[in-house]
Amino acid sequence: MKKFLLFGLLALVFTGAFTNDAYAQKKGKKKSSKTDEYFDDSGFANKLWYGGNFNLGFAGSGETSQFTFGLTPMVGYKLVGDLVSLGPRVGFTYNYVKGRGTDGNIHKISPLAYTFGAFARVKPFQNFFGHFEYENENTKGYYVDNFNRLVIENGEVATVKQSRNNVYLGIGYTSGSLWAYEIMLLYNVNAPENTLELPFDIRFGLTYKF
Repeated sequence: MKKFLLFGLLALVFTGAFTNDAYAQKKGKKKSSKTDEYFDDSGFANKLWYGGNFNLGFAGSGETSQFTFGLTPMVGYKLVGDLVSLGPRVGFTYNYVKGRGTDGNIHKISPLAYTFGAFARVKPFQNFFGHFEYENENTKGYYVDNFNRLVIENGEVATVKQSRNNVYLGIGYTSGSLWAYEIMLLYNVNAPENTLELPFDIRFGLTYKF
């Protein structure tokens, strides 16, 4: 009788351990399956592509000089194969301005501009695509007088914060490889009328998996 009970107990423990091991394997397999689905050719991760535009410039006129550096990363999701994609886009631009002020002294300011928005692209050909974008732009400008000197108020450079919405439409060219460069020509259909700024925007950038 004791041998029977001992055998039954061992069988119960063995069965429980086997069942637990089988459940753990099944659970692990299910988790692995979800991970595989995420990273396979049709998964979410493989439908993403990455890119960014950058700008670097120097300018000088009369009594002021300016250095500009900007970086605008973006992430696209391929909604319909390689044909249609959309995603977010953000940008930061650093400006360093040095110039003579209306008080006769040399002043320095570092206004920062930033943007955020969303874009959509249609890529009917291997190397050409259409680009649509909505962007909210926030900048900090400064005033100059008729002699291009920085306007000084209370010992500081007079500045003004501006915010506006831009809507861009345009076309672009991409080199078409895994890592590719791109060039875009965009037109801002929402550009303000009371400015000398042209509504055209030319962008250069890099993309991965676009």
